[in-house]
Amino acid sequence: MISILLCSSDRSFAKIDLESMNREATIYTLYNIEVDETSRNVASARDRALRTGQRIALEQLFRRIILKKDREKLPVFADNEVVEFISGFEINDEKRSSVRYIASLVVHFNRTKINDVLSFYKIPFAETLGTAVSVLPVLEKGGAILLWEKNNGWLNAWHQHDVINNLVPISTPLATLKNKFYISALQARAYNKNRVETFISENRLNDLIIAYAVIGKNLSAGKLTLDIELKRNSLKNKGDSVALLNVSVPYLDEKGNLNYTALFKAGVDVTTDWVDDSWKSKVLVSYGSASTILVRGKLLAVDDWLFMQKQLAKVNLVRKVSLEQISTHSVDLKIEFAGDPRQLALSVEQQGLSLEPTESDKKWIISLGKRFGGKVNANEH
Repeated sequence: MISILLCSSDRSFAKIDLESMNREATIYTLYNIEVDETSRNVASARDRALRTGQRIALEQLFRRIILKKDREKLPVFADNEVVEFISGFEINDEKRSSVRYIASLVVHFNRTKINDVLSFYKIPFAETLGTAVSVLPVLEKGGAILLWEKNNGWLNAWHQHDVINNLVPISTPLATLKNKFYISALQARAYNKNRVETFISENRLNDLIIAYAVIGKNLSAGKLTLDIELKRNSLKNKGDSVALLNVSVPYLDEKGNLNYTALFKAGVDVTTDWVDDSWKSKVLVSYGSASTILVRGKLLAVDDWLFMQKQLAKVNLVRKVSLEQISTHSVDLKIEFAGDPRQLALSVEQQGLSLEPTESDKKWIISLGKRFGGKVNANEH
C-alpha cells in the first residue's frame, strides 16, 4: 500500500537539512525530487508528475547503492513496476495552476523488494553511507586559474548541486576570507602540501578532494569538454589517490550561448559518481549472503550497552544481534550480517562504534568510538 502525505508549501519542508536527519536509517529514502509537468488539466499534470518523480527517485536510488558500471544491467521498469518498489511518498512545496503541477517529493522505497531485484540480476550493492568529504573546485579557463573568484563557474556548480542523495556526503567550501587566506587557486593547483594540510586542519575536514578542471573546445565535433583531475588529500592517509575524468556537452545551449551550465553539471555528476564508487568498492555486499561473528563489548559505563544496541540497529548490514551473556563490565554477542567482517567494521564505525579483531580473529571487540569515549584495546579479551 502506498501512503501519501500532503505537506505544507513552506519551502523549508522541500529542502531537507543533511545534518539534521539520520541518513543511515534513510538509505532507502530519496529527498528533493523536483517535478514540473503540464497537461490538459491539473489532475492529469499531477498524475504525470508523480509517475515521473517516482521513476526519477528509483533511478537515483540505484545510482546511490550500485556501481556506475552495473546500472546498465538493470532493465527499464514499467510504471506499474516502479510503484511496486515504493512504500510511500510525501509531497512538499506543492504549486498548481489549471494545467501545470509543480512539487518536491520525498520517496520511500521497500528495502526488501529493492534487494530482491538486485539479487535477481546479480548486482552487488552498498548499504553503508560513507564518511563526509569536501570538494575544492579549481578551474582553468582561458589560461587563468580560478578558485574563490565569482566567475569560477565550476565552484558555483558545486554550490548549486544538491548532493543529499549521494552515498557519500559532500560539502563545498565557501569563499570566506579565512578560506582565501588558507589556500589560493595556484596553491591548490600545485597541491601545495603545507597549504592543503592547513586547509584540511583549520576546516576540520576528513578528506579534501581537489577537483582541478580544464575547459576545452572540440570545434570539429561541436563540443565543449571538461578534463578533470581529482586528488584526494587526507591528514590520516598519506597515500593520496588521483583520478582523471572527462565529460563533453554540445557546444551551444538552446539559446545559442556557450553551454557552460550543462558542462559543469556533467562534471559534478561524473565526479560524485567517482566519489561514491570509491566508497562502494569497500562496502559492496550481495543480498542473501550472510556471516556470523562472536563479539565482546567492553562496558565502561552503565548505559554503554544501550547505546551499542541503538547504534547497531542503524547498521543496514546487521541482520540479527543475539545477546549471549552480559555482566557489569562486558557483553557477549553473536552478530549475523551481510558482507564480511571488515565491511561490518566500516559500517559500525559510521555509527560511532569501533569493531576490531582479536589476535586470533575468533572473537571481535566492539566499543565506543573515539568521539564517544575512546576505543578499547582490541587485544583485551
